[in-house]
Amino acid sequence: MYLLQKIDVNVTQENADILKRPSKIFNSIKAIFHGGMTPTEQRQSEVMLSILQRLNIALRQSEFDNLASVAVNDQTIYESVSTSSLENSNDALAKSFETGDITKVNTLALTVDAVKGGLNYLIHVSVVSKPKAGVSPISLQVYGFIDEFKRIDAESIDIFSDRVKQLMAKTWGNEKEREAKLAILELEFDQEVSNLQARIDSLFPSKSSTSPIQRTIKKDSFKSKNTFHNVRYDDTYIYLPYFYADLDEKNYDMTAFAVDNFESWDNDSVFVDTASTSSDSGWGGFDFSDSSSSSCGSSCGGGCGGS
Repeated sequence: MYLLQKIDVNVTQENADILKRPSKIFNSIKAIFHGGMTPTEQRQSEVMLSILQRLNIALRQSEFDNLASVAVNDQTIYESVSTSSLENSNDALAKSFETGDITKVNTLALTVDAVKGGLNYLIHVSVVSKPKAGVSPISLQVYGFIDEFKRIDAESIDIFSDRVKQLMAKTWGNEKEREAKLAILELEFDQEVSNLQARIDSLFPSKSSTSPIQRTIKKDSFKSKNTFHNVRYDDTYIYLPYFYADLDEKNYDMTAFAVDNFESWDNDSVFVDTASTSSDSGWGGFDFSDSSSSSCGSSCGGGCGGS
């Protein structure tokens, strides 16, 4: 079992001015864009990068500053083997564009994590140029895993399984106890997501929206399509099948849980190559036409001049 909530960032013409204002990373990447893009595609790519930078700022302000990976067009360009600041994402993007390998920007993805209170957080940020119908082009999936159930010091499966069963029996043994513990964790989760959303809304005039918090189960192992992610988070979410099996075994009321049927949590396949880049592609009427931008002002939210 884990907690899940999605934040969708709204982008309308109201955002146009601040998203086209210059920043260090914005200008450095803009200067090294290579051929292969139409003017509209280039301007949309610039806006997408500016959006990612602003989300980067909101995450850092919310103390979600441990960068795991950066991907462009479903290709991982940066993996962190240890603690890494989100500031490194800008350098990774700049270096990737300098090689000339990226000629179009279809998707941008950022994964960060943190341990806060009783939960291990995993946040996957996705910015898509041409999303499927009804899908937001800018979203953050926020996951919360129960910290006390993670594997400790590379425990063997047998030792880990025995410890989880003991935890379930002693402190999660009946429905009333489980409900009380889950309620506390949900409150922690809600406060963290609400704080992150407030930071995002301070940087995006048209604000964001959230889905309800879900208690989610996955009958099989919780996996990423990225081998690096599986290795990084194995100790954190290895408990999930055990937790589910125990609940199911005791005939716990499963109606309070949503079932995760996705093959991987970081599947950014919402890009539709044949979709339009106009307002009908999910960008809410955002105008990617070439218009001059004013210099950065106070309404920038503190991100325009940062790296």
